[in-house]
This record gives sequence, structure tokens and C-alpha cells, in this order.
Amino acid sequence: MTPFFALLRKQAGETRWALGISAAALFGLSWLTVYVAHVTESRIRREMASQGAPPPMRFLRGMGGADMDFSTVAIEVAFWNHPFILLPVIVWAIGRGSSAVAREIERGTLDPILSRPVSRTSYLASQITFAVFGLLILGGAMVAGNQAAAQYYPLETPPGPLLVAKPALNLAALGFAIYGATVVFSAIDSAAWRAILIGSVLTLGEFIVHVVANIPVLERWKRIDHLSIFLAYNPVELVTKGQSLGYNVAALSAVALTGIAAAFAAFLVRDLPASA
Repeated sequence: MTPFFALLRKQAGETRWALGISAAALFGLSWLTVYVAHVTESRIRREMASQGAPPPMRFLRGMGGADMDFSTVAIEVAFWNHPFILLPVIVWAIGRGSSAVAREIERGTLDPILSRPVSRTSYLASQITFAVFGLLILGGAMVAGNQAAAQYYPLETPPGPLLVAKPALNLAALGFAIYGATVVFSAIDSAAWRAILIGSVLTLGEFIVHVVANIPVLERWKRIDHLSIFLAYNPVELVTKGQSLGYNVAALSAVALTGIAAAFAAFLVRDLPASA
């Protein structure tokens, strides 16, 4: 087994519970969105039969945004904007990003690892590879939960896995951007808590900017949304029009790769603490 794959195996062993619990949570939340879509469609049918018009559904329109068309898949993925679904992905991204270097220094395990035939490049590349693998697992859990729940609840037009995979890929790309913005601080610091704090503050700040920019009564603040990576996360548009997937993934990947490049540049030349 090459050192690179040995490092991947080590990370899998250390994070299997965290990744498994996060994936299970997203599977369950995705299942719940299908149930909510089933209940919502039942309500719409009742309202149409009794009053001849659908209910206003202002909450759903607010969740889905301008691209909300109240199709089955749009109702389902509108709830993918909910913080409960974003949180496991954000926690995984910040957790893996902060652990890449700083956590190993804190544990005193980085120096023994690098004393073996393992280059710094291979070490950091393995950290990034496993983080991306975890994000794809989390995105796959969303697709799996959606498709499994569709077998139990009658829906007007249940979406196929390829359609649901679009917002799932966008969700993974969002996590990738957050990871890239966090890993650079782990690569230059020796305390994981500082990387966690900075990554969390940056992510929270950008989420707040996105929320403020989309409050109707604050229309004049709309332009500040371009400062937030959450502008490139629009799951409803991806399933109703599907025009922004390439741009969203490219923009979020550019943020991630910029941070990763800076992390490599810092890690390859930094002096490690003597106690590591």
C-alpha cells in the first residue's frame, strides 16, 4: 500500500463515525423533504377541489426563491436551503479543513508521519482527497434519501436520481468552498481551534450577507449578495431551469482551489513546531 492510500485509510478510520452520522442525518432529512412534498401536494389538491385555487404557500416561495414553480422536485429541494441541511456539510468541511495540519500538530502526530517516506505534498493531498470524498458521500446521501422516500409516499411527479443529483452536487461544491477557505488557516497555524473559529466566522458571515441581501424590504442591499458564496447555491433553480449548475460549481470550486493552493504554498515552506 502506497503512503498516499495508507493516509486515506488512516483518515477513514478516524472519521468513519462522524461521516457516517452526518450521512445518516442527511439521508433522514432528505427523506423528510419528500414527506413534506407529499403533504404539501395533498393540501394543494384539497384546496383546488374545495376552493378552485391553490393556497398561497408564501413560506415555500420564500424558501425556493424566484425560481419556485411548486413542482414536486421544487417543493422537495426548496428545503435544501434550510440550515439543518446545510449544517452537516458545513461542519464536515470546517472540521476536515481545520484538522488537515493544525490538528495533527496539536496531537504531535504530524512529525512522525512526515518522518516516514511521506512528502508534505502527498500528506496534504490525501487530506484534501478524503475531504472531497466525504462531501460526495454527503451529497449522495441526499440523493439516496430522496429516492428511497419516493418509494413510500405518492407524489405528483417524483424526480429521478439524475435530476436530484444536480442540487446534491451543488451542495457538495458549497462544502468544498468552505473547506478551501478553512484549510489554508490550518496550514499556517498550530491550533485547530483558531482555524475552526475563522472558518466558522467566515461561513456565518457569508450566510448572514446572503440572508440580508434576500430580504424583500432590504432590496437596496441586494448587490452585497455577490460577496457571499451562498449566491452560488441555488438548488431550486437547478431542478426547474438547470442553467446555473456549471457556473455555481465552477465558482465554488474556484474559491476552494484558491484556498487549497494557498494552503499548499504555506505548508510546503513552513517550519513545524519542534514539539510536533
